[in-house]
Amino acid sequence: MKKILYAMLISAAVLATSCSSDNEEIATGDGFGNVQFTVAASGEVDAVTRAQVELPTTAIPNSDLFALHITGTYNDDMGNPQNYDRTWATVGVFDSPKMRSGNYTAAITYGTLTAEGENAACFSGTQNFTIFARRTVTANITATLQNAAFKVVFTDWFKKYYTNAQITLRTTSGSTFTFSPSSTSVIFVKPGTDLFLKGTATKSQTGTAVEFPEAKIGTTVARTLHTVTVDASKAGSGALVIDLNDTFTEVPEKVIELNPAA
Repeated sequence: MKKILYAMLISAAVLATSCSSDNEEIATGDGFGNVQFTVAASGEVDAVTRAQVELPTTAIPNSDLFALHITGTYNDDMGNPQNYDRTWATVGVFDSPKMRSGNYTAAITYGTLTAEGENAACFSGTQNFTIFARRTVTANITATLQNAAFKVVFTDWFKKYYTNAQITLRTTSGSTFTFSPSSTSVIFVKPGTDLFLKGTATKSQTGTAVEFPEAKIGTTVARTLHTVTVDASKAGSGALVIDLNDTFTEVPEKVIELNPAA
């Protein structure tokens, strides 16, 4: 599998308040510090096919839109261990509060694994960091794709053999997405979901309308952009040849009877 990588490094412009300007008394070695975050949203995905693929830049969320969750442990004034657990709706509203010296983990998330669609990318990432008294530390967090994605491409031979093609893909959850040879959409779906394909088209030479009954063509994999390649059989069988991750599925054509009562 080859990797296609592009990273949109976006500074989550969180300005931490300097402890040196704080009038609060801080015990030596124990006390309060701050953290600021730099968030990178990475478009790195696995490409199972030999075709060059990459996530569209429009699918990469802005750093300020990530939800932020910080957990950790620290000792209170009596030396007793305490747990820290706070959530911010987005990185953009993180106010860099004073935090006790201790060890923490920041988690950022965007989207959900259950959503499916063109705007349903799901990203997440985590980073451990340590707060020191009277210091501001920086934590760099990289979020990567967590769900799966696919796009549909049509070969030149298919476009020569058929016209007016409409190909529909259905997921296990029941979501459906329709593509034509001019489509460029990338669809995000749950990892481990089965994909089913059906469609209609017109034969270029005869003008005969045909349909392709639904057939399972494969299963999606997390953090992977799949390319569904739609081709026409060169053996004269009138079948669709579907290539998903170098796994081929043949879908036979069926002539659409336009006037069955005649």
